[in-house]
Amino acid sequence: MNETVSSMNGSLWIFAILLIVWVIVQSLLFLRLALKYNKKYQLATNKELKSAARTGMVSVIGPSVSVMVIALTLISLVGPAVTFMRTGVIGAPVWELMMADIATKAIGVDMNSPEFTPSVFVLVIFGMTVASAPYFLNTIITLKPLDMAIAKNKQVDKKEKKASFLPEFGNAAMMGILGYMVKDQLKNVTSCIAMLSSALITFAVMKLMEKTGKKWLGDWNMAISILVGMLIGQLAVTYLG
Repeated sequence: MNETVSSMNGSLWIFAILLIVWVIVQSLLFLRLALKYNKKYQLATNKELKSAARTGMVSVIGPSVSVMVIALTLISLVGPAVTFMRTGVIGAPVWELMMADIATKAIGVDMNSPEFTPSVFVLVIFGMTVASAPYFLNTIITLKPLDMAIAKNKQVDKKEKKASFLPEFGNAAMMGILGYMVKDQLKNVTSCIAMLSSALITFAVMKLMEKTGKKWLGDWNMAISILVGMLIGQLAVTYLG
């Protein structure tokens, strides 16, 4: 680790801890507001909320492992305090690593080089922080209109007894995000095999859940499909090259 990073990380821990505490407080406040909003408009039942919580806890395991692996690389470059502060807020160490590299390359300095001075380190932190601003701006701009759309759509549904468009809206958004994330992997045959196997397993588990009535299978659907996809993907790499 660079000497500049080692010397400056000590004084940054207090800011990192304060920021993470504030993030936790915000999360609890958001959860409280979300539950209160759901109670008012009855968007999901208590059973659905518990099922979503279980699914979330299971599905977060895989991404958390990948975050930890990349975070170890980020620690060696910008130190533990900055890594804790940035990944604790955004949770995307790959993005933070890319922003740190862009910031240093902009002034012709390499990470962990003798030219990596305190001024460059401050520039890196500033670049990483500013790069996340669009996320927060998007939240401010889009959340309120979506809240209004949900409330208005709920009123129309009650009066005209029409099916809500919100589930389809959410599914479309999720498909768009997942499609954007995997589009670069479609060029690789083994990756295509892994993704296709995961999709088939997901479909099979859903059908099994409908047939047997075992709702708990839905909570573990993502975990099962990820594990099977990883296994088949590794077998494809081994035998297909």
